Amino acid sequence: MREAWRHFRAAVGEFYFELPRMIAVSLIWFIPTVPALWVTFRVVTYIAEDAGSEGDAMIPMVAFAIQATFFGLLSLVAAGPALAGLHSAIAPLARGDLFEMSRFWRGVRTHFRRAWILATVDVFIGVVLVLNVWFYWTSDVPGIWLLAILFAYAFFAWGCIQPYLFPLLIELDQKVTLVLRNAVFVAMDNLGLTLGMFVINAVLISIAAPLGAILVPFALPAILANMHLRAVVTVIERYRETGRILPRDGESVGEGYRPTVPHDEAPARHERNEDDARGLGGRPRRLNG
Repeated sequence: MREAWRHFRAAVGEFYFELPRMIAVSLIWFIPTVPALWVTFRVVTYIAEDAGSEGDAMIPMVAFAIQATFFGLLSLVAAGPALAGLHSAIAPLARGDLFEMSRFWRGVRTHFRRAWILATVDVFIGVVLVLNVWFYWTSDVPGIWLLAILFAYAFFAWGCIQPYLFPLLIELDQKVTLVLRNAVFVAMDNLGLTLGMFVINAVLISIAAPLGAILVPFALPAILANMHLRAVVTVIERYRETGRILPRDGESVGEGYRPTVPHDEAPARHERNEDDARGLGGRPRRLNG
C-alpha cells in the first residue's frame, strides 16, 4: 500500500509541475473516448430504467443489447488507441525522462491495432462478469446467488489487473495475449502494490464520478496513467535486477531500462521484443550461452 501511495504522490506532483501539458494530453485522450463513455452511460441508464420490467420488454432489451454491442465496439476503435497514446506520452516521466506531447500520436500509430484489441477484450471480460453477477444475484432459483459472489470475486480480480494492462503494452511492446498473461502474473506477484493501487483507483473514481465534468477530462487520466506506469516500471526494474526478465543487448541484469555509460557514449538501444515478456516471472537466464 505504501508503494502505491508513493507512486500516486509522485504522479500528482508531476501533474502539478507539468500542468498545462498534462491537461492538454488528458483532453486529447478524452475527446476520442467520449463515444465509449456515452455508450457506457446509456447502458447503465437503460438497465436502471428497465429494472423490474417483465418479459414483454425482452425484445426491446435484445435490440438495445445489439445496438449497444455494435456502437460499443465501434467506440473502442478510438478509445483503445487513445489510451495507448496517453500512456506513450506519459511513459517518459515514469522513467525519469522529459515529457513529450508528440509521443501521444506516435503511440496511437504504433499500438493502434493491439490497443483496440486489448481494449475490446478487456471490456468484453468486464461486461460478461458484471452481467453474470447481475443475472445470478437477481435469479429466483434458491442458492444460485452464491454464483453471483464467485463472479463478484472474479470482477474484483479483473479490476486489480487494470493498472498493468496498457503500461505493459507500452513498456514491453507485448502482444495482447502476453499483456493479459503478464498482467495477471504481476498482480499476483505484487499483491501489496496491486491492492494499494486498487484502493487508490477506487477512491479517485468515486470522487471523480460526481465531479466528472471537471476531473475526468482535465486531471484523472494523466494522474492514473502516470501512477500505473510508475508501478510497472518499478516492478520490471525489480525483475531485471533478479534476472527474471531477459535484458536487451547492451544491458546487464541490473541496469533496467537505460544502458549505463561506461565510456563516452551509451550503446545503441534495442527495440523491445517478446523475450522481455516471456522472461517475466520466469527463471533467471544466462546472458552468455
